[in-house]
Amino acid sequence: MADILTPVLGESVAEATIARWTKKPGDAVKKDEILVELETDKVSLEVAAPADGTLSEILVGEGETVVPGTVLGKIGAAGAAAAAAPVAAPAAAAPAAAPAASGNLVEVKTPVMGESVAEGAIGTWLKKAGDVVKKDEVLVEIETDKVAVEVASPADGVLAEIVAANGATVTPGQVIAKVAAGASSGSVAATPAPAAAPAPAAAAAAPAASQHLSPSVQRIATENNLDTSAIAGTGKDGRITKGDALAALSSPAPTPV
Repeated sequence: MADILTPVLGESVAEATIARWTKKPGDAVKKDEILVELETDKVSLEVAAPADGTLSEILVGEGETVVPGTVLGKIGAAGAAAAAAPVAAPAAAAPAAAPAASGNLVEVKTPVMGESVAEGAIGTWLKKAGDVVKKDEVLVEIETDKVAVEVASPADGVLAEIVAANGATVTPGQVIAKVAAGASSGSVAATPAPAAAPAPAAAAAAPAASQHLSPSVQRIATENNLDTSAIAGTGKDGRITKGDALAALSSPAPTPV
């Protein structure tokens, strides 16, 4: 199953509107065939199929607003069963009905992390599965070689599932968690978070001079006189994450011999 993603829309363009789908669920598609047209205040964009197969599902109807990285639809194997397309957004939409008590699952996705930044590492989750969250509340920090990016909750509700564990490598548009929108504490069966990615055995021995620290880790180390060479990183290639630095702060200093 391949995701059809909203591309980067251009400089200073934050969102777009689905203008028209050229295919319907169940239609056979070819790689690079135009599937949907997006419109912004500045440009019109065409989004092509990422693979050969069948348009198995349309997730965003015509007239709806999307941002870069939003999953617009899914392509399955040729001949796969298709799901019905969502109804196009009306010109003047009525207020949405209140979500069910158990909550409607909303995906939390890795945002675009900056020019020429292709991936990041999950730093520390600030919430655990089952916790109540508020819209725009920061859930996790993603570390890259250039910046640290905070990812907020897309809705009020309960953090139902953490998909990407601390230290995991993620790319823009990847689903890292799911929020049960409108749910209350105890109304959702939370899925336990996956185990954190283990640090490479040689990571702890790396000298401080050879470590590339993210801005947030560097700030914590500088403000608290942390010796980063003594911290075993849990990030990709043994990199020290913000969570590692905070854990080192809470650990007692070794007693001099």
